[in-house]
Amino acid sequence: MKAYTVRFITGLLVIAAGAALLFSNLEIYNFNDLVNNWWPLAVIAAGLVVFLNDIRNYLWALLLVGFGALLELKQLDVVDINPWQLFWPVVIIVIGVSIIFNYSASRRRVSKANRDDITAILGGNEKQNTADDFKGAKITAVMGGVKLDLRKATIKKEATIEVFGFWGGVEIVVPREINVRNQTAAILGGVEDKTEHEGGKNAPVLYVTGDVIMAGVEIKN
Repeated sequence: MKAYTVRFITGLLVIAAGAALLFSNLEIYNFNDLVNNWWPLAVIAAGLVVFLNDIRNYLWALLLVGFGALLELKQLDVVDINPWQLFWPVVIIVIGVSIIFNYSASRRRVSKANRDDITAILGGNEKQNTADDFKGAKITAVMGGVKLDLRKATIKKEATIEVFGFWGGVEIVVPREINVRNQTAAILGGVEDKTEHEGGKNAPVLYVTGDVIMAGVEIKN
């Protein structure tokens, strides 16, 4: 589903919540009882939005939908279970599944012969690449940090960097004459693109893909 559609649906949900609060404050209609009984539906809606935004995040979408449903059943006194006792253990399980399968947000792949493999586990790893025809790299940061400097490398047409971060940090430094396409999936983490593009629409493209779980990725010039 296009990002605009997801934003549109999210915007409608936020507008509906604001309108309900406004009507309650103006005493036009009291939504308090409705909100108190049915607020977990917002968690279910968030799960659906996550799924619509990227079906590859179905595990996290299913987690949110299931958690929201359990909250709603608890709110309606249908079940006598504390959902929070189940939430964090299930989150850890889902993170483990993501680590095992390591599904990338993109199907772009670079053969092992044409890529650098950079790994940092409980430590740091820093590399400067000076290749005349850089094709890509695979970065793994688990409770560690990786820095990849591409300012002296040449990307002739396109290249792909696959990132897997778990409780770690990744820093990618790129030349100004390339365009960056961020296609990562951030789960309880973040990816920040600080690059300034000077190459125009026909400039070489660097795709950054992968999974970032409770970790951070910074892309800069």
